[in-house]
Amino acid sequence: MSSETKPIQKGDTVETVIESLAFGGRGIGRYEGLTLFVEGVVPGQTVLCEITKLKKRFAEARRSEVINHAEAEKTPACEYFGTCGGCLHQDMNYEAQVYWKGRQVCETLQRIGKIPENTPGMDDKAQPSPLEYGYRNKMEFSFHGIGDSLKLGFKLRGSEREVLNIDSCPLLPEQCAGLPKMVRDYCAGTGIGSYLHNRGGYWRKLVVRFSHHSGEMMVHLITAPAKSHHAIKGLGKLLSENFPQLKSFAHSTRKGRADLATGERLISVTGQEYITEKLSRADGTAINYRITPNAFFQTNSKGAEKLYRKSVELADPKPDDVVWDLFCGSGGIGLFMAGDVKEMIGIEVSAESVESAKENAKLNGLDNTRYIVGNLASAKGLPADLTRPNIIIVDPPRSGVPEQSLQKIIELGTEKILYISCNPATLARDIAKMEGRYRLERFAAVDMFPHTAHIESIALLTKTG
Repeated sequence: MSSETKPIQKGDTVETVIESLAFGGRGIGRYEGLTLFVEGVVPGQTVLCEITKLKKRFAEARRSEVINHAEAEKTPACEYFGTCGGCLHQDMNYEAQVYWKGRQVCETLQRIGKIPENTPGMDDKAQPSPLEYGYRNKMEFSFHGIGDSLKLGFKLRGSEREVLNIDSCPLLPEQCAGLPKMVRDYCAGTGIGSYLHNRGGYWRKLVVRFSHHSGEMMVHLITAPAKSHHAIKGLGKLLSENFPQLKSFAHSTRKGRADLATGERLISVTGQEYITEKLSRADGTAINYRITPNAFFQTNSKGAEKLYRKSVELADPKPDDVVWDLFCGSGGIGLFMAGDVKEMIGIEVSAESVESAKENAKLNGLDNTRYIVGNLASAKGLPADLTRPNIIIVDPPRSGVPEQSLQKIIELGTEKILYISCNPATLARDIAKMEGRYRLERFAAVDMFPHTAHIESIALLTKTG
């Protein structure tokens, strides 16, 4: 840099070529020795971007103009793209999305977990979702405002409170189109406002669930525990008349401050108490899952089928194996694998989820399963009569496996650990903590969330000694 060159400053606009995508969805470019992380770009583009944050070795920037376009660019399918805080990559063709996501996962594992590049599965390729659009079986909508100003939709990009009205979303099956608008119009007509902590209000969340197998729909309305329940009496009837596939209408209340789409108290259910989803195994047999209002289930049914099949392939269970399914939720992968092993033991802190898992096991005639409420790291421990496992499955939240639980898993010394993760950074961190005791034997990435920055990973870890 010459002495006459003005140092770059926040607010400056610079030109850069987008070389790749970082984990989280931002593009990577370079400018005068700085690494630039640029929002709203596609690899291969040359862009002008405004510097929004400046550090010693890197800067964050926002795209202001595309100078040269990239081959991977695509016209977004959604009118809300760029404003809605959901999808990040509808402007990129799906083949490119899968490539970059796979590369991000592998680079994260190599950088944080020190995983060798030649590990089977570490080949920069992620398996695509069977459906590019209409793949979600669950969508959560937020309320904001009151009366004619009541909004129902998703958070605006970059905002934690402001909501963008959404009439329909291309990630939901087309059978659900128009449902959010109908709910919003009905709720706006009551003159009752949305919930705000310490400021009253009623409407909180709308959750739409859809079974890709049966075509059944569930609507779950979550409100504050205020004395306004009379306001929803006609909503279930209105939706049933306009959406014949609606089989369950549930109303729950939530008192807690956290902005979560789960009910704390179930007030009423009209119609069925659940809808049913079915996933097919590689041998042609199917596993049925009852989905209740608060149940956890992978949000991409067709993708879950692919994820679970690949998980069974990597774990390679034997008829004499005993498997512990930690963070088992309502059964998920454990039920899918139960037919291949001697015993499947699911462990979960949520009593509601454990009861749901038991019901799902009964529904599928699986009598070699056992589900218990417990925590591996709890001072109370687990029942003394549990058979020690040959395989442990862990499918933790984005934060990864808690430190104490991870140490307990290591101490058990089981032969195989199948780690399913929605966050490659915490997966890599946990693998690094197991160094010397376990090594990554095989790996796969499955894209469960097209057009977003998220991806699922499957890691098979084997005992080294």
